[in-house]
Amino acid sequence: MNLGVRKCKFSLLLVFLFVFTTAWSQQEELSIEQCQNEVQANFPLIKGKKMLQESSNLSVENLKVSYLPQLYANGKFSYQSDVSGISLSGMDIPTIPKDQYSLNLDVEQLIYDGGKTKNRVDVEKKNSEVAIKDLEIQMYQLRERVDAAFFGIQLVRKNKLVILDKKKTISKRLFQIQSAVENGLVLAANLNVLKAELLLIDQQIQELDSYEASSFSALSQLMGRRISKDAKLKMTNYSEKETLANGERIRPEYQFYSSQKSLLDAQNDLLKKDRYPVISAFGELGYGNPGYNLYNDGFDSYYMIGAKLSWNIFDWKSNQRKQTQISIQKNLVDTKELSFTQNRLIELEKESAQINKFRVLLQKDEAIIDLQEQISRSSASQLDNGVITSSDYLDDLNKEIQAKLNKEYHAIQLQQSFANYERIKGI
Repeated sequence: MNLGVRKCKFSLLLVFLFVFTTAWSQQEELSIEQCQNEVQANFPLIKGKKMLQESSNLSVENLKVSYLPQLYANGKFSYQSDVSGISLSGMDIPTIPKDQYSLNLDVEQLIYDGGKTKNRVDVEKKNSEVAIKDLEIQMYQLRERVDAAFFGIQLVRKNKLVILDKKKTISKRLFQIQSAVENGLVLAANLNVLKAELLLIDQQIQELDSYEASSFSALSQLMGRRISKDAKLKMTNYSEKETLANGERIRPEYQFYSSQKSLLDAQNDLLKKDRYPVISAFGELGYGNPGYNLYNDGFDSYYMIGAKLSWNIFDWKSNQRKQTQISIQKNLVDTKELSFTQNRLIELEKESAQINKFRVLLQKDEAIIDLQEQISRSSASQLDNGVITSSDYLDDLNKEIQAKLNKEYHAIQLQQSFANYERIKGI
């Protein structure tokens, strides 16, 4: 019985190890959309939105305190060298004491301020919104860095595949030339040319590996987690028809300009309310010597209640000039928005031209590769027969490899141009 239990446990352990090993060996596959989403969700700058909101909430709470009664405690001690008094013969008239003491509790309650406090709260909220929209612009600009790293890795990997294929071809040709040299059909110098080319290929691969590693490092920093250099990158097949005709999402820059104009409108409304009177109630409760009866030389309690009005009737057009300034600032925002729109249209036209260019180039790449492969095969045959040198052969082979690299480059650049077009348009 115990032996059966042990066998069962051992079998379960094997199954667990197999599942764990299989899961571990699976390579992570990343798409450009996943990378963009993770960057937007995890980049440290995103925490600033919450901080800005929290700061704004605290400011709003402080402004709302104006609606609550304000309490002030005041104490005072003074001694003066002389006091006012009246002296009449035959009459004992009390005098004001030279040493005076007072301890007061003052209360003030806002009754009417023309809506100023409400407008101040509105201004604070819109000011916070402007700051958040500005942060969202910075976050949106990260899309370009993600695109550069993502497509840069893809381009490096395609280059490595083509160059490794070239290395395989040269290695095979080196073996054949070795036999021809031994038979006296080809000069030994041709071997050294091929060996030198293999060393150059190794250097190129090392450079590509270094660039790939730095691109993965940049992508990891942006995404906030380590990305293995063995991760697979899923190519997004952008459709030109869908991309160029797709509807727009609003760019954060437009939301930023809109929030700026909304803030300026709120500030203008607040300026208008500054011309309104302010009415408040007040009260004073105190104990001191003297009290309100200055001629009573003794400690006494006292109180006062009332209301007061404050109204700046004439401000020499200061408020009007401030409103004019806000109008100018709003026009400046409109100008910036128009300039951004024009620059954006220029960028879209430029990227659209890039898309058309790469489409045309890709149509020619296949024909060029076919011709270069035929030339390389002919050169290889001539090299085997001693008609041309290894250098001549490598010239033709490099042209073939360059043609293949151009195709891969144009294919990836086409996809990157589609991604750029969507980023610029705001899709």
